Amino acid sequence: MKTKKQFTSALFCTLLIASCGEKVTTAPQTSEHNRAPAVEAKPDPRVARRAAPGLTAAQAALRRAQIANVDYRISVTLDDKSNHFSGRVIAETEIARPLQQPLTVDFTGGEVQSVSINGQTIPVQYNGYFITIDADKLKPGSNSIAIDYTHPYSSDGSGLHRFQDPEDGNVYLYTHFEPYKANRFAPLFDQPDLKASYTVDVKAPADWQVVTATREEKVETLADGRKHWHFPASKKFSTYIFPLHAGPFVVWESQAGDIPLRLMARKTLAPDVKPQDWFTFTQQSFAFYQKYFGIDYPFGKYDQLIVPDFTIGAMENVAAVTFNEAYVSRGEKTQAERQKLANVIAHEMAHMWFGDLVTMKWWNGLWLKESFATYMASLALATNSEFDDVWENFYLRSKQSAYLADQLPTTHSIEVAVPNTAEAFSNFDSITYGKGGSVLEQLPHFLGKEAFRQGVSSYLQEFSYGNAELKDFMDHLGKAANKDLEQWTQNWLYEAGVNTVTADYQCSEDKITQLTLQQTAPKEYPALREQKIQLGIYRMQDNIMTRVAAVPVTYNGARTEVKEAKGQPCPQILILNDEDWGYVKTRLDNRSVAQATQHINAIESAFTRLMLWQSLFDSVTDAKMPLSEWIDFALSNADAESNINVIRLIASDLGAASAYLHRFNMPEEQRTKYLQAIERFVWAQLNQSPAGSDAQKTWFGAFTKLAHTDAALSNAAQLLSGELEINGLPIDQDKRWQLIILMNRHLYGDYSKLVEEELAKDNNNRAQNFAISAQAIRPTQEAKKTWIDNILNKRDQYKLSQIRAAAGTIFPAEQLNLYHDFSAQLFQAVPQVSNTKDTLYNKAYAMLFPVVCDANDIAQYRRALEGEKDLMPAIKRVLKNRRQQSQWCTAMNHLQLNLPN
Repeated sequence: MKTKKQFTSALFCTLLIASCGEKVTTAPQTSEHNRAPAVEAKPDPRVARRAAPGLTAAQAALRRAQIANVDYRISVTLDDKSNHFSGRVIAETEIARPLQQPLTVDFTGGEVQSVSINGQTIPVQYNGYFITIDADKLKPGSNSIAIDYTHPYSSDGSGLHRFQDPEDGNVYLYTHFEPYKANRFAPLFDQPDLKASYTVDVKAPADWQVVTATREEKVETLADGRKHWHFPASKKFSTYIFPLHAGPFVVWESQAGDIPLRLMARKTLAPDVKPQDWFTFTQQSFAFYQKYFGIDYPFGKYDQLIVPDFTIGAMENVAAVTFNEAYVSRGEKTQAERQKLANVIAHEMAHMWFGDLVTMKWWNGLWLKESFATYMASLALATNSEFDDVWENFYLRSKQSAYLADQLPTTHSIEVAVPNTAEAFSNFDSITYGKGGSVLEQLPHFLGKEAFRQGVSSYLQEFSYGNAELKDFMDHLGKAANKDLEQWTQNWLYEAGVNTVTADYQCSEDKITQLTLQQTAPKEYPALREQKIQLGIYRMQDNIMTRVAAVPVTYNGARTEVKEAKGQPCPQILILNDEDWGYVKTRLDNRSVAQATQHINAIESAFTRLMLWQSLFDSVTDAKMPLSEWIDFALSNADAESNINVIRLIASDLGAASAYLHRFNMPEEQRTKYLQAIERFVWAQLNQSPAGSDAQKTWFGAFTKLAHTDAALSNAAQLLSGELEINGLPIDQDKRWQLIILMNRHLYGDYSKLVEEELAKDNNNRAQNFAISAQAIRPTQEAKKTWIDNILNKRDQYKLSQIRAAAGTIFPAEQLNLYHDFSAQLFQAVPQVSNTKDTLYNKAYAMLFPVVCDANDIAQYRRALEGEKDLMPAIKRVLKNRRQQSQWCTAMNHLQLNLPN
């Protein structure tokens, strides 16, 4: 095995920073509209709405011109027995002018009993997607539209979702509406720029809590024992963030200053909830945001509900935020997991101002609220929490996902035209969150921290309880900083792609005499951008590679002379984006390469080591460094690393390396050698890590994903049975399931019996999903056939979370032979899946398709995309990306196969 000193300088120049070479990507089909600002749809009196799912931008613009104002009174009857609920909506609607077109009210998948206008019943015109009210039924000015309806509860985590706890039989309900699912709850004008107040009353079982955007003003006990909850009118906000949650929740209470806090969870989950963490992170975030924004929290109270079957991480419903139960661990969390919880709490709270108080007019502005919350959450934690590695985690999670997404064929500008609500959902991606957040992270460096804060505050103050556009936001920032941001906006927000920066410098008498930055851009997206980064100058001192100078610099155009660098110490390592201020690829100079090669573990800054390790593996996926070279380097250097974030990264990359080894066409002896070396290394790290440490937990997670030899699986079986113990590592319930899934993955021992026995004592919904994953991952024709049939033909018998549990595990990399047996069937079913028009189901089904490394397999992706032009965006995007990632895999494989013997 090679040691780090045997690494060649020529090789390392391409491996340490991903930008040593550009990926060859396919230009996205939407490249033209990426280069120009999204045009706001104008009202068109000729717009006709056909009976179809969703809402177009043009239809929304027409309706916004029809309606001057709207407020709702919503009455709902809920129970814990039936599969549907009933309700009545009264929309107090001000019609702006005499109507030339019918008015439509969005309502998908329900039944309408009656419609009345100003007390007069009118014929029901309902097509399953919306209710039509003829123009002559409405007069300019005030109108009262009353609709009585029923609707089935949802089982896919959107609309009004119903969950029955398999442990105690209790029923819980919650809403999730973004971007266009409020109309699966009630007949509403379901678009973000028709804000309304909501006055709500709910009849529900006596032992239920009922939660919405305001606290109840009265609860009556009815003659039949049910309770009737009455809630006062809320402040105005958009339909997609309206909440209604109900069930026999356990409730914890606290305060954040004068803001009442509640945390809720279902009864069987409650023993695992650590409310003090939730309240502490919530209180810290409120303390930061109210001061930073200069605006008191606008919605009075703040509830947080931990809900089952949730399809995303969390949702910023006004004053009643919902969180995925995955944030509750059945064991001790690592600090990284605690920070992830703190981050999502801060993220959703940021939306109370940026998204809920001030909202985009249409879904082309989705990125701004999500990008802002992504950045602000990290800023809040970095400023006012116990965590001191927040920006390292931002770099690891948000920024890396953005760099990957920006090199895929589905990349897009941050701001894009969104023609309809289906397309809005397709843009919930790493460009929206990660790149947008990274660009906003850059702005305080570029404009000045206080100017940025003042711009944000004045923007929120001007548009409170209203809607705004990107231009409004940028105008406030530019005014606060006294800077014209028009070109900056064009280059950063309307251009896709990531640029590269390199440095050319000279030294004399150990001092820099000249330093110039060169910026290049991918040919598909040629804009050269302006941003502020920090140059880190590192030199060896007492056997430690230390940063001896930091040089902030704003660069622009193809070349920027850095006059501030003149006279600084000549660097042994020059880091061009030190501490990760910018969104940019960088390339090390030759001297820096040589020093980093020899001294990666001597570099004092953990953040710098993290960036170098990340860039090192990027060079593998860029096909600039053979995978085997990286494995040799990692196994020779990783055991000296003590920083948990770097350890997490290395562990993750070792798992990815193992997957690529399985995908590659390579000599079996070589594959076996590297797979076993990785397995031995991970097991050794698991046993050598400090007892109870986060590193120990991290290596356990890696072990359960890549163990495969009989010896390793025997160790796993003994950990599960208790015959083997690792000091400081309790095998809690979730870890037990990780081990059981591992055993099923390799058909080791009584793998099937283990699932049955574990379900007998742990039968909640999380356990059921684990069990499904264990069954689907088995490397047998029978297992694959069963679960593909379930996903395709019996999906009405399973919840979406269960379909995702199977689809996400069914074809691990070592089982590509089984994928080949079913791939024709999977691709043939793509049009059938797309024709369901169910975005969430399409996304779940797309999880079945793996990254492959074979030309024939890649051709299947090409044929699927060429043969079906009208696929749902949710599945079409995944197929495009898998094709590209598979092409990268073949390039990596080619490099590996052409190594000298």
